[in-house]
Amino acid sequence: MAVNTRTEYALRALLAVMQNAGEPISAAEICKNETLPKKYIEHLLSALRQADILKSVPGSKGGYILSREPKDVCLFDIMQAVNDTSWEPSCNQRDDKYCLGSDCGLNTIWTQITKQLHSVLKNYTLQSIHETRTKTVIPDPDREPINKKEKP
Repeated sequence: MAVNTRTEYALRALLAVMQNAGEPISAAEICKNETLPKKYIEHLLSALRQADILKSVPGSKGGYILSREPKDVCLFDIMQAVNDTSWEPSCNQRDDKYCLGSDCGLNTIWTQITKQLHSVLKNYTLQSIHETRTKTVIPDPDREPINKKEKP
C-alpha cells in the first residue's frame, strides 16, 4: 500500500507532538527534530487542527498539543484529515475520468477491499504506532532528541 507524504509527514509530526508529554511544541521545533519542510508541515498541522486531532496553544511558549488521547486517534482519521486518498481506487474517489462505472464488474470488489482497508487503518492508533515504533527503532546517536521541558 502506498502512503503519500501528507500521511507520513502528518504521522511524524503527531508522534513528535505526542512525545512532548502534553507540553506545546512549535511547528519549527517539530520540523527541526523530524527534518521536515516547515511550510508543508504548517499546512498539515492546520488540517489536523481542523479535524480536531490537534489543538493550537497561542503565545511565546505555545505550539501544538493533541486534542484527543493517542489511543483515540487512528491512522484512518489522520489520512482523512490530510486528504490522503492514495489507497482508494478511482471508483471510490468520484473520479469519472478513469472509472467505467458500476457496471464494470470491479466496483463490488473495490468496495469490499476498501471497507477492509478502512477497518485495518482504524485499528492502528497513534498510541499503537508509537509503541511499535519505539520497539523497532534503533536510536541514531547523531539525531537531536525532541526538546522535553524539564519538570520541577
